[in-house]
Amino acid sequence: MAASKKGTGGSQLAQLRSGLRAAGVTGPKPKKGKRQDAEDSRVGQYRAQQRRKRLESLMTNLNTFDERVSHSKNQAIGTKTKGAVGRPADAKSASLQQRRAKLLPEYDRRHKSSSFVDRRFGEYNPSISLEDKMLKRFTEERMNRAPKTSMFDLNDDDAELGLTHFGQSLSGLDEMPDVLPDDDDDPGHIDAQVTNDEHFAGFDDAPRSKHEVMKDVIAKSKLAKYERQKAKDADEELRMELDEELGDIRSLLFQRPEQPTETPASEPDKGDTYDAFVREMAYERRAKPQDRLKSAEELAEEQAKRLQEAESARLRRMRGEENDDGEPLLDYAMDDDDDGEKEPSEPRTMRSKFGLGQGLDQEDEDDEEMSLQDDEMGERADLSEQEDVDQAANEVDTPKEPVPSLPFTFSCPSSHDAFLDLLDEHHIEPSQIHTVVSRIRTLHAPNLAEENPVKLQRFLGALVDHVLYRAGQQDTKADDLRVINDLVLHIYELARAYPLRAAEHFVAKISLMQHNLMRGLALGALDPAARTWPRLAELAFLRMCTLLWPTSDKWHAVATPMHLLMAQYLAHARIRSLRDMASGLYLCSLVSSAQRESRRIVPEALNALFNIAAMLLPLHHGKSMHGRSPVKALAEEFGIPTPDFEAPHTLPFTIQSDAVPREKMSLLCVDSCSLSTQHQADLLHMCAQLVQSLAHLYQPSPAYVELFTPLLFLLEIGEAGLQDVAPSLVPCVHTATTNIRNLLERAYTTRRALRLQAHRALSIASYAPKFDQQSFDPSRATDPDTERAQAAKLRAMLKKERKGAIRELRKDAQFLAEERDQRRVAEDAAYKKKMDKIVGGIQEERSEQKQLDRAKALIKKRAGKK
Repeated sequence: MAASKKGTGGSQLAQLRSGLRAAGVTGPKPKKGKRQDAEDSRVGQYRAQQRRKRLESLMTNLNTFDERVSHSKNQAIGTKTKGAVGRPADAKSASLQQRRAKLLPEYDRRHKSSSFVDRRFGEYNPSISLEDKMLKRFTEERMNRAPKTSMFDLNDDDAELGLTHFGQSLSGLDEMPDVLPDDDDDPGHIDAQVTNDEHFAGFDDAPRSKHEVMKDVIAKSKLAKYERQKAKDADEELRMELDEELGDIRSLLFQRPEQPTETPASEPDKGDTYDAFVREMAYERRAKPQDRLKSAEELAEEQAKRLQEAESARLRRMRGEENDDGEPLLDYAMDDDDDGEKEPSEPRTMRSKFGLGQGLDQEDEDDEEMSLQDDEMGERADLSEQEDVDQAANEVDTPKEPVPSLPFTFSCPSSHDAFLDLLDEHHIEPSQIHTVVSRIRTLHAPNLAEENPVKLQRFLGALVDHVLYRAGQQDTKADDLRVINDLVLHIYELARAYPLRAAEHFVAKISLMQHNLMRGLALGALDPAARTWPRLAELAFLRMCTLLWPTSDKWHAVATPMHLLMAQYLAHARIRSLRDMASGLYLCSLVSSAQRESRRIVPEALNALFNIAAMLLPLHHGKSMHGRSPVKALAEEFGIPTPDFEAPHTLPFTIQSDAVPREKMSLLCVDSCSLSTQHQADLLHMCAQLVQSLAHLYQPSPAYVELFTPLLFLLEIGEAGLQDVAPSLVPCVHTATTNIRNLLERAYTTRRALRLQAHRALSIASYAPKFDQQSFDPSRATDPDTERAQAAKLRAMLKKERKGAIRELRKDAQFLAEERDQRRVAEDAAYKKKMDKIVGGIQEERSEQKQLDRAKALIKKRAGKK
């Protein structure tokens, strides 16, 4: 083993020794003198670094197993192939060192939300020595503390740069008394001091003692102190004079300026204008602090408190008690009793905008109402409560008629029965319900108590039930509709505040109405006792739904079931009387108003209008060739179901005499329709109006021609029949016929039939081959298609990067696992060492105790023998 081979230079041990000796690490060292011992430390650090590099190169040259060389078959002389020589051990140690420097700190800080970063100069730079770091930090600190003045500042009298002498600036020579002035400033006189210093015999006196020098210093300090005190006294005297004249100055400042006399106009001076502007700014009054704005909680609490105070005052007046000052309370001078009892003088749009009183009006008025709906409702929602409180707080000194006393505080009803009991208990008139509801909402505002939102949500259900109760009475009047309109305002505000709870109330009512419809259809669609068509209460509820909830949404929790219910009414309910016909027309008007934004086609409404018009119009024309009426044949052609047309129970509905139709029909007319000529004329007039409304609404539809062609044909036949029977109804039918005819002609001209897309004939696709037959090399991945080759290249790069990322992540995970194992082993070793130390201490104590016990026993034994 010790023998060396030829050409190898000996064994590795011999090579190591020779290498160390050549590098100067081992071998004889020169003796150091005193000067060499005092060599700078930086030179020593440089030598140590060079020695470390030589040792690393020596280790690399000796250990050939740490290199991995890839030999190429055909290697050109003078070329270097990148990656031909690899050092896996060095690469692994470098990667471990890099992970230990970056990944390990991140792993340690994974559960920490804050970190400390040392931003001192050179803290993370190992190439800078400690002395250089301290010197640089000291320099930076001195520069930060130095005054930061600009050398180009024109307002700075002292120049930053100047001449110096022994570190002192020469710029202060002008202030020294021993320096003569410049020749230009010399007046030509010589003072006594210059004569004593410069002239012949002007020598200094005898040397001064320390006592004399100190005496002069004390005198100079006293003189400076006296001058400062004198200046301070002068400032104080001037301040006192200004304080005495302050009154005169203020009188001059705040006196009213005299009217200036007219002077000839002259050009104003810029300087005078600026001075006047500065004086105006000086004379401006300072802003005074005002009270802060109150929050919503404070406003609600204040409103509730005012209502409670008004209620207590009302009760004292009712009992005839006196107020706190001993004076009787006058009931005619207070405005608390009639808070909201007068019918509010609202415009017609506020009362009728909900359509409950004008449900079957003309379409123009309906459009105007719907356009103003959102704005008016939003304003009323924001101002309703404030108006009620203001009416309760303001006094009106005009005499009024005696009215029943209305309390100011009420409990919040949780059900409709409780609400009716409250109205009966206080004998509240229908015109006062709006005021009562406003006061209940004010006293139980959500900001006043935690349970108030729940109370208001229950109260919302009670209000909805009361609307149905008012509309469902047998003797429903216009006053009831006004009450419903007032309640709808409050329902809208509460529904906007609690939409989920309100949706539950409305969906429950819609489900109940659908259940009643199915029960009526099961009983018999033509049975007079079956409640298939909605009555006044249900119609008012559906109208309220179209106002409170968005009807243009594609899907809505309340609006979608409502639309389905109205379509089910129009599709499955059979017409048995004019009352059913009026209900159907009202549902069609709701469909027209609800689909104004979305323009969704509701075929049930169009079919219902076709059947109602066919039953009202006098269609006395000949039979068709197959023995059927032309209207029946037209309905079958377009797929319109007509189960009640020409039925025995609908024959009396045809108009037989003339009557002038009314322009407006109230919702109350739905329940009061009877078999009379006037009601037939009114219903036909409203049917024609609704047909025109839907014709304008569905104008953009591609199926417009198919939708309104049967209606136009029906109205043309009916118009010819009305010429002899009811001439007063001809104008309304003629107007509808003309409008629909014009719209249909426009639809015919603008509609284009479906056809295949016109395009140029495509040529036969020619595909390039995937390889070149002339220079095909199966060992190389060549593709003549550049785009396909680029895509393949990108896929290969992506695959390579993904594999590299996975490999690095696995190495990171392995490194962290090894680090955790090392830490766990170190913790276990430390714990074992600690426990061994504790157990050893206990065992040592136990051993000493046993030795002591044996010694005691031996002493006792010896004492017993004696």
